[in-house]
Amino acid sequence: MPRVSLIVPAYNTLGSLPETVESLLGQTFTDFELLIVDDGSTDGTAEWVLAQSDSRIRLVRQLNRGLAGARNGGIATARGEYLGFCDGDDLWEPTKLETHIAHLEESSTVGLTY
Repeated sequence: MPRVSLIVPAYNTLGSLPETVESLLGQTFTDFELLIVDDGSTDGTAEWVLAQSDSRIRLVRQLNRGLAGARNGGIATARGEYLGFCDGDDLWEPTKLETHIAHLEESSTVGLTY
């Protein structure tokens, strides 16, 4: 089971999704699954995701339910202890996930980090 589930809602984000995925796969903390939630895209998003070879990537397909519905679809299939959210047009610095996990584990009173 992965330590973290990274959830990426994707609705017609093929123009930016490859760069987003690259930034997530380049994290220094590597114990994660990457759930790309295709929220009814018509631009080839699902086909692009299926062509990726990294075993951490999983495609979740659903009819269009909007951003919150896509996040909830990802949550429903997540297997990680922690959840992380990244939109399909955002980029993460390489140490972002590592920093968040360290913050969560340094204090038992911390339940959310951003």
